[in-house]
Amino acid sequence: MRTEAEAAGPPLEPGDFVQLPVPIIQQLYHWDCGLACSRMVLRYLGQLDDSEFESALQELRLTRSIWTIDLAYLMRHFGVRHRFCTQTLGVDKGYKNQSFYRKHFDTEETRVNQLFAQAKACKVLVEKCRNVQHQHQ
Repeated sequence: MRTEAEAAGPPLEPGDFVQLPVPIIQQLYHWDCGLACSRMVLRYLGQLDDSEFESALQELRLTRSIWTIDLAYLMRHFGVRHRFCTQTLGVDKGYKNQSFYRKHFDTEETRVNQLFAQAKACKVLVEKCRNVQHQHQ
C-alpha cells in the first residue's frame, strides 16, 4: 500500500519494494488489531499454531488491553527477531482520555511502564525513534 506522499512522488519500480505473501487474518473484535497482525506475521514465518498462540497469550497475561509493547514481548516469546521503535519509552499520556483506554488507563500505565523498564532484561529490543507514526482506530 502506498502513502499519499509516495503516491505523489515518482512511481515505484520493481526493485523499489518487496511484496511478501502474508496471509490475511481478520480481527475478531474491535480491540485485537495488534493480535491479528501478530498472527499474520507468525503464520507467514511458519510459526503459528493456534493452541501455542493462545497459550502464549495466557502466559503473557494478554487480555483485551493490548499495547504495542505487549506485541514486542509476544514476538520475543516466539523467537521472532524484531526491533520495536517508538516515540515514547512508556505510556503515552495522550491516550488517557481516549475512550478505548480511559476505563483502565491508570492500572495499565503501571503495567505497561513496567514492561518497558524490563524490556532489556527480557531481551525485548526497544528503541526510541523519531517520526514513528501510529494511529489506533
